[in-house]
Amino acid sequence: MKKTNLRPAACMLALSMSLTVAAGCGNDSVQQESSGAAVPDANKKYTFTMASEQLVPVEAEGELIKYWEDKFNVDIDIWNLESSKYNDLLNLRFASGEIPDKIVVKSSIDLQKYVDQDLLAEIPLEMLQKNAPTVYKSLTTFEPNIFNYTMLDGKIYGLPFVGTDNKFHVPIVYRGDWMKNVGVDKAPETLAELETLMYKFAKEDPDKNGKNDTYGLSATGLDMVYGAYGYKPEYWKVKDGKMVYGAVQPEMKQALSTLSKWYKDGIIDPEFITGENKGGYFSISHAFSSSKIGLTQIGMYYHWKPLLFTGDSASNSYLDVQKANAQAAESLVYGTPVKGPDGKIGSPATGSILTGGYLSFGKQLEKEPDKMAKLLQVIEGMNADYESAMTALFGIKGKHWDFNEAQVPVLLNKLTNNDISKIGGHTQINSIQLPDWTVKRTQLRVDWAVEHKFDQNVVWDELRTNLPSNSKYLAELNKIKDEAYISIIVGDKPLDYFDEFAAKWDKSGGAQLVKEANEWYAALKK
Repeated sequence: MKKTNLRPAACMLALSMSLTVAAGCGNDSVQQESSGAAVPDANKKYTFTMASEQLVPVEAEGELIKYWEDKFNVDIDIWNLESSKYNDLLNLRFASGEIPDKIVVKSSIDLQKYVDQDLLAEIPLEMLQKNAPTVYKSLTTFEPNIFNYTMLDGKIYGLPFVGTDNKFHVPIVYRGDWMKNVGVDKAPETLAELETLMYKFAKEDPDKNGKNDTYGLSATGLDMVYGAYGYKPEYWKVKDGKMVYGAVQPEMKQALSTLSKWYKDGIIDPEFITGENKGGYFSISHAFSSSKIGLTQIGMYYHWKPLLFTGDSASNSYLDVQKANAQAAESLVYGTPVKGPDGKIGSPATGSILTGGYLSFGKQLEKEPDKMAKLLQVIEGMNADYESAMTALFGIKGKHWDFNEAQVPVLLNKLTNNDISKIGGHTQINSIQLPDWTVKRTQLRVDWAVEHKFDQNVVWDELRTNLPSNSKYLAELNKIKDEAYISIIVGDKPLDYFDEFAAKWDKSGGAQLVKEANEWYAALKK
């Protein structure tokens, strides 16, 4: 078995060496001997097997599959693997000795496992740069250190998927009609102003129904309070040159002091433990829509935008509020993170800019570098320009989709996403979506997010790798953290219990994770 690890310093050295070769140092013999110099056989018609998760089966003769086959003179064989059972079905194929040429790997943990099992091919950096220059440039422009974060022992085993929307913090949405009813005319900018507004929401009958049935916030709103003290509990951060885990930092004891007071005073929904969403689409806050709380930070920023253009997709959270109370939807106020007592500020990103998924190649392609080069050229061709990328996602322009006045692709002839998936669209063939084209496709909603300052004071998890001991310790450590935080907030434990919790976290595997996080960070700096 081949054993690798995401964190050794060797990966940084290997990357810098590869870049030197790729840039050209006058040593043509090195480049010619490298597998990166391989070229496809122009007289050969390549067949590619492809595995990605699917909501609906792809037709063997799907129109979009045929389009790309003709364009690149290749044959494409899609493995129909149901999304909900994708890993299980893929592993069954692996067990029977079948490895597809192109594989969607769903997480960094899976990537590590498949490399250890010798199932994935190394993708030489020079080969990637030569055969897929647009892909390489888009990924490294979006995140210059992207391959530093994703290499295994200095080798590239997959093109990382990125989340362009995760450049923004979680939404901060207030009931504007409630704010007006309690005499507040702007969103809070400091923690003190937030506290004042939350007390008004809970104590001054903001919905004017004559009942004492409202609260300031629930589960998601806690994140902005934590941010006002410098951290998101579940994120890692560099502090004094070292990686530290947010939940055990002393500033979080101060945050818990604030939240326990709010809970005791009836400002926090007592059902916050079970969350705001009671089922259905994840970004809907039923507590907010039903006029129980006046602040939510649930979902992604685009779940809360109004419809911006003809054919714009529904914004689930916004529409849920609109359905319950049209006046409330029209008066929503989008806030910014509040500044804490020591000047700290921030709300968490909606996720990592590296989503954890990868576009990888089967091990057999290491012995067929010409085929790997051709596959990279196919991926490049699907992403070489905006229209090609949209064709890969939505089908044939003019038949299945077309650009609207905002240069956003919209489906034609009452077609659905499932219809497009059946013919080979969405991520069935072109699994990687480049930042350049994703941002352009979503430019209007990105502009809306920037207008409302969702791109400012964003808190990211600064650990961008899977630690080796996460599988051993993380689940139990999260349980310890959740129990301690909830117990302190609701008053079952005194505030000083935080110190006991921090020591317990450390002894239960936390110290090992801190050690591994700092080994990764030290390697990254080198």
